[in-house]
Amino acid sequence: MKLISRITCPDEISDCDYALIDLTPDLARLGLSRIARLKEYKASDNDLLQTYFWDFHALYFSPWIAEDCREADALAERIERLPGASADLSLAPDDFAVSEHLYKRIECPQMIVSEDGIVFLAIVKHTSFHISTAEIPVTLLEKAAAEGSLADSLLPQKK
Repeated sequence: MKLISRITCPDEISDCDYALIDLTPDLARLGLSRIARLKEYKASDNDLLQTYFWDFHALYFSPWIAEDCREADALAERIERLPGASADLSLAPDDFAVSEHLYKRIECPQMIVSEDGIVFLAIVKHTSFHISTAEIPVTLLEKAAAEGSLADSLLPQKK
């Protein structure tokens, strides 16, 4: 299952609005195992809050950097129609794709692991703008890991 996350950035001129995350069963299990290890470590050191890992799973993009306004509007409209998994996460169909020229170049991509879930963080290339995704909660990771696909359990069923 693919997730679209709204991006947060303290500086609004980062030119990056979304991240595309392919939440495969393997990625979900990786996130859950890192959360489990964090909890083990926290048992011996209560000051531990998060752990950071280098990670390249999130692809950051913006429809608004398209030269063709129709392309930008169509992609933005498609994203807005996607069903939500949470306030800042949307569920995208498996065939959801973004044109390569809309991706932002990034540096220092990371997965931040907390007891509640995982977040992806990066720096927009040649800037000091830190961008991050919405948190993917443990419950969503567990569903992805257990089912292999979130589509059956979370997307509206067709009648």
